[in-house]
Amino acid sequence: MATSTSKIAWTANDGNHRRVRSPDKEKDNFLRVQLFTMALNGIRKHETVSSRIYFYGCFLTMLIMDLAGVHFAYQNAGEILLVCDCLGPTFTCFLGVVKQYYLDVHREQLWYIIHELRKLKQNATVSDIEMIEKNNKIDQFLATAYFASAMGTGTIFIVEAILKGTYNYFIRNCIEWNLPIAISFPFDISHPAIFAFFFIWCSAATYMVVFSSVSSDAGFGGLASNLVVHFKILQNRFKDRRFEDNDQSLEDLIEYHTLVLKLSRRLMSSFRIIILNNLLVASVLLCVLGFEMVVYLGTSLMLLYITYITAIVIQIFFFSYYGSQLLYESAAVGDAIYCSNWYEATPKTRKLLLFCLKRAQVPVNTKVGIMVASLPTFRAVLI
Repeated sequence: MATSTSKIAWTANDGNHRRVRSPDKEKDNFLRVQLFTMALNGIRKHETVSSRIYFYGCFLTMLIMDLAGVHFAYQNAGEILLVCDCLGPTFTCFLGVVKQYYLDVHREQLWYIIHELRKLKQNATVSDIEMIEKNNKIDQFLATAYFASAMGTGTIFIVEAILKGTYNYFIRNCIEWNLPIAISFPFDISHPAIFAFFFIWCSAATYMVVFSSVSSDAGFGGLASNLVVHFKILQNRFKDRRFEDNDQSLEDLIEYHTLVLKLSRRLMSSFRIIILNNLLVASVLLCVLGFEMVVYLGTSLMLLYITYITAIVIQIFFFSYYGSQLLYESAAVGDAIYCSNWYEATPKTRKLLLFCLKRAQVPVNTKVGIMVASLPTFRAVLI
């Protein structure tokens, strides 16, 4: 039955009611923060001339900012503290460039995953939809919290530069302003109008890096957590199932399992290079920021470095935790099949189950280069 007002359809399948929600309502609740930050960096489902111009503008801005950080490090190669000051923002900006580039390269694949996850939810049972919606609420909370903390870190850099310049002007009676990030250019920007332009530009570039990080890191977390829920649904269906002569419904369940595995592998393929760069760079940054925090112990800069380190830890936790979840829950489907009453099934059904079991015994590959996106890797990076 379908109604034009609520746009909810009900069908019966194996004694369970299935609820189909309208696509418009689904779009409002699924990956809201991640899609918003992707749009802020010019990555949209449907390309337009204006969106591509905006995308390349953001990309070139972050790339120029990254090169300016390298230039600053080269100019101050003999000053270890100055080099350390620029390494954090420079590496973070490098990650922003990598993330935006690969999100754009795999844009069609990511939208395919999002589309398929929406279809799976529309065809889920009421109890399964409750699991998915509960997961999406948690994901939205985590993505919002990550977005707020990342915005806070970027804002601290900008506010700190403004406060320091104001202090120098009103208390020390001297005009000494610095850009929010330790960068330099091969030309003079000391003229007040030029410096004001580059101060605003640098502030905007800082937030672009934030948007790129949130859309990538929280986007992976949101998609992976939804796939983990579907693996759990598969486990419940295999455990609760009583295999009879009706092989068609079993074939549908195996097709469902195949699709979730396919989406998981596509997700890892899209984010593999992003995750590898994130883990490698985070390992270096945590050492550099730890050194700076010891140097500036007891000063006001401590808050800046603590906030920065927290943001980096959250970044690698997103990839490590959800990578572990994908690995574990995809393998657990095989255990669920083994716990079912397969021994009471017909030979034809047993053959189908055997194929599904062999497929489940090869979990989602979360290896990224020389590392694995997992909690043990997260612990190793922190140590």
